[in-house]
Amino acid sequence: MWLRRSSSLLVVASALMAQVAGIDGMLAQFEAQGQPNADQLQRNLMQISGGLRGGMSTNPRLRDYLNRVQPVVGGNRGLGLAMSGVYRQMGGLEANPQLAWLNYRNAFLLLNQFPMDHQIRGEMQQIRRSVEVVEARMPELPKLDWSSLDAASQKEYDEVMSRYISVSATASSAEVMAETMRRSMGDQGLAVRPEVISGLTRMKLKLDDAKRLIEQRNYGMAKDRLGSAEGEAQKILKAFGG
Repeated sequence: MWLRRSSSLLVVASALMAQVAGIDGMLAQFEAQGQPNADQLQRNLMQISGGLRGGMSTNPRLRDYLNRVQPVVGGNRGLGLAMSGVYRQMGGLEANPQLAWLNYRNAFLLLNQFPMDHQIRGEMQQIRRSVEVVEARMPELPKLDWSSLDAASQKEYDEVMSRYISVSATASSAEVMAETMRRSMGDQGLAVRPEVISGLTRMKLKLDDAKRLIEQRNYGMAKDRLGSAEGEAQKILKAFGG
């Protein structure tokens, strides 16, 4: 009873500390530790989890920190469950479905390295359901069974998918701006320049090609197509002052 009460108080205290210090202050504190040991990481994860429950917002630096210290988990099942739980919390709080997907995916892959038992299997099934909900909101996402990839392939896939998500967001902004300006100019009897329209078409084709190449696991060519798609998107944004 005393242990449970102490643990609850520690979670509450962690949440209050996170709200006072803010995520940047908390991460600065963690990063000053260097690579933490297992006990330090357990305390850090508890503080992060408490902060997220207390209303602390997610932040790209937080995901970067978790990715960096993930090797500390090693074969520690309890630590793996704790870190996976934090990734799940971040996924549930993330407004951007693409970033939510990345967090859920990290949670799943982290657990996938441990021997399967009832608890691990149950956690992974719940994460899978969350992933499916997010994927339904992103039909453009490449379809690939990332749980089947080995460690080296997962790292390469992580890099290209992060790039794909970033370029997709830029392309979406360019497409929205182009459509908004087309309507605005149309109301004035004007038309968007033909080169902008052709650039929009090329951007979409390059992005579709990158998706196909990722699904084929041709990551090198996919990165080239993503670079081209991003270039076209930037030209469109620049054309409209974005």
